[in-house]
Amino acid sequence: MNQFAEAKDLFSDDFDLSGYFDSLTFEYAKKQLIDAMQTHDVPLVFVLGDPGTGKSFLLNYVQQKVTSVKVAKYFTHPYFDEKEFLETLLSLAGRNIQHNEYSTEALISHLKKNFHGLEYTVFIDEAQLLSEEQVELIRILSDQKIFQFVLAMHKKEGNYILQKDHFKSRTNKRIILEGLSDKEIGRYVENRLLSNNFSDIASMFKPSHLRFIAKYANSNFRTTKKIIKTLLEILNIANREGYKKYSSVNNATLTMAAIDTGLIDVK
Repeated sequence: MNQFAEAKDLFSDDFDLSGYFDSLTFEYAKKQLIDAMQTHDVPLVFVLGDPGTGKSFLLNYVQQKVTSVKVAKYFTHPYFDEKEFLETLLSLAGRNIQHNEYSTEALISHLKKNFHGLEYTVFIDEAQLLSEEQVELIRILSDQKIFQFVLAMHKKEGNYILQKDHFKSRTNKRIILEGLSDKEIGRYVENRLLSNNFSDIASMFKPSHLRFIAKYANSNFRTTKKIIKTLLEILNIANREGYKKYSSVNNATLTMAAIDTGLIDVK
């Protein structure tokens, strides 16, 4: 297999923890989140950031790698209705719950008996999609210190939600994930390739190429991976078909990758 075909898979947009990158913003956010979960004194934690800054990766990392905290449940989307949400949480205590076996009030009462003191944390990703009813239920559970909730959401919508009466007057913590610096993008690309034995490809990236990527990716981690993966696919095809002009990292192949990923409008 062409080395470019293998290398491009390293930049897939997924939650593979082998692709962990210790950017300054991620490390700071990780420390803040772990500290908040270990102290058990903040019932509501908001992880805010633009799409593609690593919010979901952060939640996955903490759930899978940090043994000093207790993640009761990770909801990847707030798709639940009130009863199913409470029943799912109560089942974590080992209870065999039948749907609609208990009223909402009874479910909350049972949860209070099994969970308390914010010892366990519930992750909810894409929390900007929460309905008013779901927000109110989370408020009730957090106010009674049954669970600590970590709500990951887009920065713009998150700031709007935090102005609502549900949260404005309550103790909470905000953790912000920002984009990567130009130097971090260069370090990420180099480390990802070198650690997987693609030194020949890593040496193709010059400082000007990395500045190009940073500019058109707007320092966004997800977009950075997307443009690099597309670039490596272009190089894969060019080397396989013998198109010498497009067989290395240069302005032409970078521009093609940016166009293919929708970062440059050619209309």
